[in-house]
Amino acid sequence: MFDADMILLDGSIDLNAANDAVPTSVTRDAATGGAVIDIGEGGTPASGLVAVLIGVDSANGSTDTLTAFIESSDNVAFGSVVHELGKFDKLAATKGIILGAEVAGVFMLRFSTTDRYIRLNATVGTSPDDFGTVYCFLTPNAFGNVL
Repeated sequence: MFDADMILLDGSIDLNAANDAVPTSVTRDAATGGAVIDIGEGGTPASGLVAVLIGVDSANGSTDTLTAFIESSDNVAFGSVVHELGKFDKLAATKGIILGAEVAGVFMLRFSTTDRYIRLNATVGTSPDDFGTVYCFLTPNAFGNVL
């Protein structure tokens, strides 16, 4: 599918309120499917990277909420110095919020940073909110559908 070294969230676990913990290690968390990605000293190339979030399934309900953003740090555990690089959204009714009615869908966010570590911070609203299978990966080049 994609470069395994660039997958922030592997889709192995349903993304819901019970398992939306933020990763703090480059070792993939078996309970959440998330991991911190080490992009190396100096951060991204000058042209940046694109984070692609793919919601494969329909959400549990049309008003379910997913707040998802990309963060960077020079500390793998992120600690006290965390930079928010951007938020995923579709209609931008509320910046950084994806509604259940907007998935299945693909969301892209281009960013650049001089920090070494990148992670997805995704928080699902309260139970029973559930977004099912969700992937998030980094790529140097991504584009929307061309019709």
